[in-house]
Amino acid sequence: MKKAGCFRMFAVILFTRYTQLSRDTLKISYRQADVTYRRVIRFWCILAAIFFTPLFLWEDVLAQVSLDRISVAARSDGKGYVIRLHLNTAPARFSVVQPETNLLQFTFDGVTVGYSDLVPKPVSPIKDIFIADSPDGTGIDFQLNDGEYYLARTYLDANRRHVLIALTRASANEVKAIADKTDLIRRGNQPVNNITEVVDTALTPDPEDTFDRLFNQRQTLKFEVIVIDPGHGGKDPGSIGTRGTKEKDVALQVAKRIGAYINEFLPELKVVYTRDDDRFVDLDERGRIGNRAQGDLFISIHANSVRSRNAYGTEVWILGMHRTQEAFEVMKRENSVIRFEDKDETAMELSQEQLMIYELANSGNMASSVYFAELLDRQFTQRAGRRSRGVKQAGFQVLYHASMPAVLVELGFISNPNEERFITSDYGQSILASAIFRAVRDYKEQIERSQQERDTSR
Repeated sequence: MKKAGCFRMFAVILFTRYTQLSRDTLKISYRQADVTYRRVIRFWCILAAIFFTPLFLWEDVLAQVSLDRISVAARSDGKGYVIRLHLNTAPARFSVVQPETNLLQFTFDGVTVGYSDLVPKPVSPIKDIFIADSPDGTGIDFQLNDGEYYLARTYLDANRRHVLIALTRASANEVKAIADKTDLIRRGNQPVNNITEVVDTALTPDPEDTFDRLFNQRQTLKFEVIVIDPGHGGKDPGSIGTRGTKEKDVALQVAKRIGAYINEFLPELKVVYTRDDDRFVDLDERGRIGNRAQGDLFISIHANSVRSRNAYGTEVWILGMHRTQEAFEVMKRENSVIRFEDKDETAMELSQEQLMIYELANSGNMASSVYFAELLDRQFTQRAGRRSRGVKQAGFQVLYHASMPAVLVELGFISNPNEERFITSDYGQSILASAIFRAVRDYKEQIERSQQERDTSR
């Protein structure tokens, strides 16, 4: 954009200078010229106008579409609602899809729409609204109220400037049939953060490392109890977001959603929380709670924070020696809970010897942790549409004391205003919690499948 602006300025200077030098000559020539010569001059003037006009208008006028506000009104026929996108000019192309029964994803196809600091207020039947840029153009996600079902279609209003989305009441089966055939659009193409990202390649599974091979590294493997650990709590708020969001609150809210999904859809699994309210629990006690409950999988829920406001994305961590400075910083931040405990802070960092002994003594748990972490990372990226920062490892105290497969999940960055809003919203938390639930479900199914194959082969 800066280059285009400089080019336009250069063109203006040249055109002005040329006009000043040739003005008198043109006047004389024009008065004395015959009809044919005047036509030639007119031709070149028109050609110049055609050439110069786009230089001045292309970015500033021709391609600039801005969204001023979003409004909702009941339809006059009583069959639903109309969502109106108030625009300064109509976009060339737009579309809407419905990948979930209560989710509409509208896209300005191939167009980046300006919306500045617009934060739409949800109005029935809309529960929440999110606006984000993606490779396909600016997108708007509308989360609808639960238990209400609508079919959506788009069109321009009578003035052919505003875009309308008509919502027509329908049955749950009609909407579900459409949602089952529609893929979720990945949103959130934000600027890349300025932190050097290194994914631990050592955690990338070997193609020959099938689940059966990992499964056989443990003498016994069952999956009856899942331990969910909401990070921080009580006198330890965790990280603080740009809007004052406390990490401990987000962790507890998402943890309870995960537990609710498991209780509803996998009732055979017992859910154990390390805390189910706003109270402080020591790091080593969290692992012991899981051990006393004879847990088979430990998931610690957290939210990330760094100085950069541009960093965003999910991370999944397993216990091990950190390989990057970034991993070391995350480990220090999460282990710093020790300062709230009645302990020596020098115990905050696990030694290399401790981690090596742990890895040797718990190879089966480590292998299962890596496998579940990969399942979870895949759910975040492929199903939930979140940007993945990879599966990594570091010496987390909370994982060290859990004698079972264990992962620590960073849901996103509350230091990023856009992501903070997402992970504190009802919509965002349901997306993240359901992704974790689906990873648990897939992990359980694979264990049962492998156990059944092992039993039949005996």
